[in-house]
Amino acid sequence: MNGVRRSVGAGLCGAVLTASVLLAPSAGAAPVQAGEGRAKAGTGAVRAQAGSGGVELGNGDRVDLVGGRNLRITAADRAERTRYSVASLDGRITVRPSAERAADREPVSLALKPATAAASTTANTAAAAGTYPVKLTITHADYVASKLFYVWDRRTWTSYPVNSDGRGPTSSVKLPPGDYFSVALHSDWQQPSYLLTQSFTVGSAAKTVSFDERAAKETGIRTDDTTATRQSAAVWLTVPGGGLAGFAGADDAKVYVTPFTMPGVSLRIHDVLAKKGSSANAPSPYRYDLTHSFTTTVPTSPVKKIAQASLARTVTKIGAPGTRTTAFLQSVPGFGEWTGVYIGNAVPVAGSVTEYVTPGVAYGRMLDYGTFDQYLNLLARTLPAGTGAGETLGAAPLQPVLGAGTGSELYNHRLYLDEGSAFGDADGHQGTDGRARSSYRVTGADGVVYADGSGIDAYHSLTSSALPAREQSYTLEQTTHRRVPDARLATDVRTTWTFRASSTSAGVAGRALPLIDAPVKVSGLDGSGRAAAGTVRVSATAATRNADADSAHTRVTGLAASTDGGTTWTDLPLAADGSAPYTVPADAAYVTLRVTAVDDRGGSLSRTLVRAFAGPARQGDETVGSTRISDVVVNGGKPVRLDDQPLQEFTAKFTATDPSGVAGGDMYLYKGSYDAPSAVLYGSWPATCTKVDATTATCTAQFAYIQPRWIFGRNALAGTWNTAAWAESADGGGFTDRHAVKSVPVLRDATLTVNASPEPVARNKTLTVTGKLSRADWETLGGYHGYVGQKVRLQFRKKGASTYTTVKTVTTNSTGNLKTTVKATTDGYWRYSFAGSTTTATATAGGDYVDVR
Repeated sequence: MNGVRRSVGAGLCGAVLTASVLLAPSAGAAPVQAGEGRAKAGTGAVRAQAGSGGVELGNGDRVDLVGGRNLRITAADRAERTRYSVASLDGRITVRPSAERAADREPVSLALKPATAAASTTANTAAAAGTYPVKLTITHADYVASKLFYVWDRRTWTSYPVNSDGRGPTSSVKLPPGDYFSVALHSDWQQPSYLLTQSFTVGSAAKTVSFDERAAKETGIRTDDTTATRQSAAVWLTVPGGGLAGFAGADDAKVYVTPFTMPGVSLRIHDVLAKKGSSANAPSPYRYDLTHSFTTTVPTSPVKKIAQASLARTVTKIGAPGTRTTAFLQSVPGFGEWTGVYIGNAVPVAGSVTEYVTPGVAYGRMLDYGTFDQYLNLLARTLPAGTGAGETLGAAPLQPVLGAGTGSELYNHRLYLDEGSAFGDADGHQGTDGRARSSYRVTGADGVVYADGSGIDAYHSLTSSALPAREQSYTLEQTTHRRVPDARLATDVRTTWTFRASSTSAGVAGRALPLIDAPVKVSGLDGSGRAAAGTVRVSATAATRNADADSAHTRVTGLAASTDGGTTWTDLPLAADGSAPYTVPADAAYVTLRVTAVDDRGGSLSRTLVRAFAGPARQGDETVGSTRISDVVVNGGKPVRLDDQPLQEFTAKFTATDPSGVAGGDMYLYKGSYDAPSAVLYGSWPATCTKVDATTATCTAQFAYIQPRWIFGRNALAGTWNTAAWAESADGGGFTDRHAVKSVPVLRDATLTVNASPEPVARNKTLTVTGKLSRADWETLGGYHGYVGQKVRLQFRKKGASTYTTVKTVTTNSTGNLKTTVKATTDGYWRYSFAGSTTTATATAGGDYVDVR
C-alpha cells in the first residue's frame, strides 16, 4: 500500500476534480477539501489537480485516492509493513492503520463525489423511531485494541453506521426490525487480521450479536511454487450497491475470514507473492500477482490453490534512473467496482522481474522508485494465460509524457498550466516526482506577463490572469528542477512553447492548450540509462495537442547534444524520420539533449533534457559556485546499531553555506561504491534545512521506521556505510554534491549475558562463569542468534570499587556460548564485555554479584 502523495495542507480552496478527498486527520477537526488551489506569489493562482489530495496519518503513513477509484497507501518506512482496515460505505471510504502502530489512531475519511458514490443511502438511525439497541461484540479474541463494525440491511443493502472507535471488542448500533448482514474487522499491529461476518434478525427487542474468532478460517491464494511467500495482500468483502470492507497491506501476516453463504456478497483476494527472504535491497527475481473471488459462498477452507502453469507469464525490465536504487511494483485488480488498494513488492532495478499474473484480470499498476516520491503511472494491463511479450519500465531519457486527464488547458478565459508529469520514461509511461518543483511564465505578444509562478509541485497548476478576447501568440516557459537521492538523471527539464489562443476559444468544459509534445528515445543505453563510448542513435517524434492543426505537418526540426549541461551544443544531423547519430565522448559523465519542433499553426517547441542519459565517465563530487557542506554528523557521531525490529530511527545533520543563502539539501546512506552500491538507505522524507543566518542553514535528515529485515534482508550489509549529501543555493546559481562526506558503521545489535555460579561460593574455590553473545539477524529468521568465534573479555569489579578489570579473554563456541572458570577470592561483580566488530555492535552484560565466604 504505497506510493501516496503527501497532504497538501490546510488553507485550500476551489478546484474541479473527478473525485474529491475529504481529509479528517483527527477527531473534531473540520474536513479540508484536498486537491484544491493555494495562492502563490506573483501573477495568477495555483490550483490542485486530480490525484493530489492526500493526508498523513498520525503514524506517518499517507493515504491518497487515485483516479477516483482506488487507494494508494504509503507506509512511512516505504514498505507495506502495516495492515490497514479499509471500507466503503455510500461513496465514503475510510482507512485506519492497525492498532498500536501510532499514537493517533483516528481513521482517514475520503469521500467520493455523488457521481461515483454507491447507490445505497446510509440510514439515519440516530433519530429513527422503532429502533432497538444491538450490541456487536467480538468473542474469543486474545486482545482487541482496534476493530470496525459495518451493518447492512440484507434486503435493500442500506448501510447503518456503527461507532467503533472505543477500545475493546464491543460496539453498539440502533436498528429497526429487519434482516441484516454485518462485518467485523479486527486487526492489531503485527498480528493476524480477522474479517468476521454474521447474519442476524432484529425483531422487537434489543439483542447481542457475537462474532466468534474461532469460526474464522485462513484465506489466501497459494501456488505450487514452494519458494514463494506472501509479500502483501488485500482481502475484502463486497456487498450489493458498492459497499466494501476488508484489509490491505502488511507482509506475510495471515487473514482469517468467517465462512458464509450470502447472495450477492463476494470475498475478493489479491495476493502478491515473491521469493521468501527478499527485501527492498535484495528484491525477488519473480513476482506473483494473483486474484480470486468467492461469490455468494465462502467455503470452510477459503484458500485458492493455483498452478503456476495456468497463469500468464511475462518478463518486465526495470530501468534505473542513473543510479542503483530501490523500486516497488504495485497493482490493483479491476472488478467494475471500487476495488480497493494498490499493493506490491520490491523489484530489481536495472534488471528484470518475471511476473506470473492471474489471466483475464485488468490490473492497474504503478512503479515507485526510492523514496516513493518518483513513480510511473502505468496503463491497466490484462494478460492471457501463457507466456506473453515483456515490457520495459523506466527507460531513459526521463521526460514529460502527457497522460490521461493531464495537460494545460484554456478554461473560463484563463490558462491552467499543468505540466507536472515531467518524469515519464522513453516508452511513454507517465511519470511524476513529488519532490520536483516547477516554474511557469506566460508572456503575450502584447508584452503582458499573464502568469509567473515558481516553486509549484507536480500536483498543482498555475492559473493565469484573464486573457484578452483577441487571438494572439503566447510564449510559455516552464522549468522543472529536482535533486533527489534516488535519481541522477533528468535533473532539469526546460521547455519553451509558442502557441496562439484567445480567451473565447474554449467553452465551459475547457480546451487543451495547443502545445507540441516531442518524446525522445536513445538506442544503446544500459539498464541504468548509461551509454558506452561510441555511437548511439537519438530519435524524436512530434505531436500537437492542437485539434485544428494538421498532425502530418507537425515535425521535429532539430536535435542537439551537450556534455556540459547545455553550455555548449553539438547539432546532430537530423534524418527525415527524426533521428540522428551521436558519438558519445569517452570523457562524458552525462549527456544533455535538446529537441525542437513546429506545427502548421505557428506553434513551436524547444525542450532541453538536462542529463538525459549518462555517459561512460564516472562523475565525481560536484561544486558549482560557492555552496559548501561541512560538519556532517550521523546518529550523533555514534555507530548506527539496529536490531531485528521495525520502527527504528536515527538522524543525520550537516551545515550548508552559500553567500546567497541555502535553498535546501538532503543526504542518504549507501553501502559499497557510490556508482554501484550494494544497498541504499534513504531518509523517510526530504531533509529539513533550518536557516541559521543569511548564508548558513542546518539540514537535518530523519531516517525513521527502519525495519532491517525489510530494508536490508541480508546480514552481509552490516559494516561501514558512506554518506552522500548535497545542498543548493538560494539564488539557484550554486550547488554542491558530495559523494562520501562521512562514513558510518551500520551494525547488527548485540546482546551479552553472564552467570557466575555457584552463589555463594567458598573462598578460593572454583567459580564457573557462563554467558552467551548473540546478535540481531536481519534475514528471514529474525531474532538474535549466537555470534561464533568472538573474543570476549571476562571482567571483575571488587565490591566497593568503581571500575572493572579484565581477568581473561574467552572465545565464544559454535553457538555463541561462553564458559570459563576462575578462583573466587573476594566479593564482587563478574561480567562479560564484547568490544564489537566491523559488523556487530558492542555489548556488555550486567554484573553478576557473587558472595565469597
